[in-house]
Amino acid sequence: MVCRLMRSVLRAPASTFAFFLVGALASAALPGAAHAQDAAAADVLFREGKALMEAGKVAEACPKFEASHAADASLGTLLNLADCFEQQGRLASAHARWSEAFELAKKQSDDRASFAAERRGALTERVPEVVLQVVRGPEPLLVAVAGRKLDDTSLGLPIRVDPGDVEVTVSRGDAVLVTKKLRAAESSITTLPLDLAAIAKANPAKVKREAAPVDPTQNTVGLITMAVGLAGLGAFVVLEGAAFAQRAEADGTGGCVDDGDAVVCSPQGIALVERAGDYAEVGQWVGVASAAVFAVGLTVWLTAPSEADAEAAQVAVAPWVLPGGGGIVIGGSL
Repeated sequence: MVCRLMRSVLRAPASTFAFFLVGALASAALPGAAHAQDAAAADVLFREGKALMEAGKVAEACPKFEASHAADASLGTLLNLADCFEQQGRLASAHARWSEAFELAKKQSDDRASFAAERRGALTERVPEVVLQVVRGPEPLLVAVAGRKLDDTSLGLPIRVDPGDVEVTVSRGDAVLVTKKLRAAESSITTLPLDLAAIAKANPAKVKREAAPVDPTQNTVGLITMAVGLAGLGAFVVLEGAAFAQRAEADGTGGCVDDGDAVVCSPQGIALVERAGDYAEVGQWVGVASAAVFAVGLTVWLTAPSEADAEAAQVAVAPWVLPGGGGIVIGGSL
């Protein structure tokens, strides 16, 4: 199979080989082309930064060097960026860049490592430092100095900052609880007390109380109970109607007639009257009970949370009446 495949490839037209060759070369060239573009952009930015430095526009030159280094990191750009920061008076930023340049030069075995180390050493004593005297609390709050977030191990250690106004913030998540400002002078060490326990106590965390999910059961139960009550009232009407019909039949075919304070009936009429009385008595009990059930259901439904979006309960109610009694059949789903 391999042989057949190789023969089929060897027999392919020359244009096919050219197509695959061009595609492979293009794919291999993509990363190189992108890097070349970044390097070209970095070179343009670097030259613009150098021109601005020569013109004395230090504040405008530093962002050019930063952008050039971000596009294509190089030791030369890093050295110029450190020098630019130093001339701008951003001593802590310059010290950090001299350190980066020293490490990069040492890694690349570049002779400029000694130059970077010399410049960093000359700058070390001039960089202002801030020391936070921290009183920790039970809650881990976030502390930032000049926008730099500190981890717990950094609290209490000297922190290098650029000269000028320095902002210290204490936060809980995204919420800033306290902001303190201090003035950092060149070659100075500024101490700032920071009681995190007191700050947390003065700014208690807001407990977000989530509304308990509304259970639609109460609405559903209320609706079903009212339906049962209504069905019972319907059964009451049916039973009372049956009692009336039985009494009417007793007065007709049953031969019941009024005889003063008494009623005289045939045996058939007596049976009809008794049956009518049974229907009436059962109907009264059903009516009273149904009214009570409906009232309970209405109360349950009215006291249910108004935000509840209760799912509609499907209820089927069917009253039934037989000569020997009556009742209701209830079915449904929640």
